[in-house]
Amino acid sequence: MELTINAGGDEQALKEFCDWLRDDVDVARSATITTAGPWDPGDRGAFEVIRMSIGSLTGLANLGIAWGNFLRSREETPPFTITIDGEPTAEQDAMLRNLDLPLGRPEDAG
Repeated sequence: MELTINAGGDEQALKEFCDWLRDDVDVARSATITTAGPWDPGDRGAFEVIRMSIGSLTGLANLGIAWGNFLRSREETPPFTITIDGEPTAEQDAMLRNLDLPLGRPEDAG
C-alpha cells in the first residue's frame, strides 16, 4: 500500500511527524518512509509530503498507533491528509475503517 501524507502547509508538523515515524521501531520495521517535494530549492532538508510504502496489515496498524501517539503529544491536531495510491484490498479497507487516520482523496495529496 502506498500512502502520501500532506500537512496542509504546516511544514514543521510534517517534519516532526516524519521524525516520529522514523523513530518508531515498529513503523520503521514495517514501512518504507521517504520525503518528496522541496518547498524552496534553497531550503535544504525541507519537503512537502511524506511517502510511505506499507507491505502488511501490521504495518498499517503500526501507522495508526504512531498517529494516535503523535496526536497525544501535541496541543493541536495538525492539518494532515493521508491519501492512498490505488484501491486498498478488502483487508486493508477493513483495517483503515478501524484506524482514526485523516484520510483524504488522491487529489488532496498535492
